[in-house]
Parts: sequence; structure tokens; C-alpha cells
Amino acid sequence: MFDQELAALTKKLETDPKNPDLCKEVGNLFFHHQQYERAIEYYQKAIDLNPGFYKALYNLGNTYYKLDQFEKAVHYWHEAIEVRPDFDHAHFNLGYHYYHKGFLREAANELQKAAQINPKTPDTHHYLGLCYHQMNQLQKAIEEFRTAITLAGDTPEPDYHYNLANTSYDLSDFETAASEWSVTLKLRPTDLKARNNFCDALLQLGRIDEASSEIEIVLREDPEYPPAVCTKAELLERLGKPEQARELFMKVISLTDKKENWELLSRYVKEKLASPPTVQS
Repeated sequence: MFDQELAALTKKLETDPKNPDLCKEVGNLFFHHQQYERAIEYYQKAIDLNPGFYKALYNLGNTYYKLDQFEKAVHYWHEAIEVRPDFDHAHFNLGYHYYHKGFLREAANELQKAAQINPKTPDTHHYLGLCYHQMNQLQKAIEEFRTAITLAGDTPEPDYHYNLANTSYDLSDFETAASEWSVTLKLRPTDLKARNNFCDALLQLGRIDEASSEIEIVLREDPEYPPAVCTKAELLERLGKPEQARELFMKVISLTDKKENWELLSRYVKEKLASPPTVQS
């Protein structure tokens, strides 16, 4: 199929070699078949023929991004915006890139521009919500996640619900958190992180039996998943079984100690064990 499509486009180019649209189409074909160096060659030909060809500039940026050449990607996305300031796709890509690099204000700025240009793209609102969450603007994050969910309509995206749940939990809205993690699990039943978080929200709501049932599902899948072991320990605490709880907290420390990705959880458990026990009323 690829060879046939390439042959057809090449034949057209032979009869019309100065057609930038055809060069872009060849570049797109190479891009979709992950032949990125060839894609760059043809996008550059299209730009040489038409320096203001914003779609080719944008696609060239996308190709460099695939090659992890981020500075060049950003350069060509900016070039596309110079030609077409209302090109929401380029603003979104800049926002996406800045978010993943931790440049949150720059990310939010680009994503806001993308949303102003095209307010009906759910992913734009989702990433804007992620930026606001990281910037501790939690109510704004909630609004953006809800907008993304509404725009997704009949094709729900589990990440939208997952991140709405995260932000709701941070605002101590445990009902919404539990509800949204429940939706996430309907869409993505094997998501252990979401299920553990769902258990945590149920625990916060005092729905102990439901939490106990859910945490066992997580631990059956991965008996050494540190957050689930911690949640199980907290459940045992709530059930008045401090010794069993302490045993599991110690297990969490052994699973997480000196592991950078679990540093926050390890510190939380160590501080918890160092604190005097509380009396449940």
C-alpha cells in the first residue's frame, strides 16, 4: 500500500515538480510510515517552494519532535504561527511540549491561545487543566477538566475523569473524586493506580467495606504495589488493627526506601510511623 501511494504521488510530482502541496503530501506519507528523515526532506522542499506554507512548517516541527529534536520542533511551530497566528494546532503543540518540560506558565499561555481560537477541542482543555493543577489553581483545573469531559461527549476519555478525580481529591471533595475514579475504572478496568485512588477516596468517605473489597482487587494484581499496600494499612488502622497496619507500613518502607519515584510515599509513611497513634472516636 505504501509503495503504491508513494509511486502515485511521485508520478504527480514528476509532472508538477514545483507544487508545494504535493511535496507536503509525500512528506505526510513518509511521516505516517515513520520515515522521518525522508519526511523532513519533502517538507523542506515544500517550504523552499512556498516559505509561507504554514502547514508544512507545522508538520516539519512535528517531525523534529518525533526525532526528539525539540528546539527545532519549537522553532518551526513558532514559524507556522508567524504565518498563521490563529493556527490552534501549533499553539496546542507548544503548550503540550512546555507542559511536559515543566514550563507551566508558558504552557498555560499557549493552551489558552489554542482554546480561544478553537474552544471545542477537549484535549486543549484537558492539558490546560493539568497546567492549572500543577500551578495549584485547582478550581480552574476543575473547570477545564469538566469542559473536556463535556466536549468528549459520547467518546469519553478516561484520563479526563482520572484527572478531575485527582483535583477533586486535592480539594477534599471525596464524593466527586470517588465518582470520577469509578468512571475511570469503567473505561479502563485494569488501571491499578485509579483503583487504589478510588479505594483511598472511599476510605476518606468512611465506606470501609467497599474500600476493602476494591483494595483486594489491586493487591491480587500486584501484591507489592506500594500505594496499595499503604492504603491497605490505612484500612487496617481504621478497622482497629494497629499491629497489622504497622506491619504493612513497614513493608511500604522496604518497597520504597531509596527509590526516587516513591520518595513522597516513603516520607509520608515514615512520618506516619513516627507520629503517636490517634484514638478513633
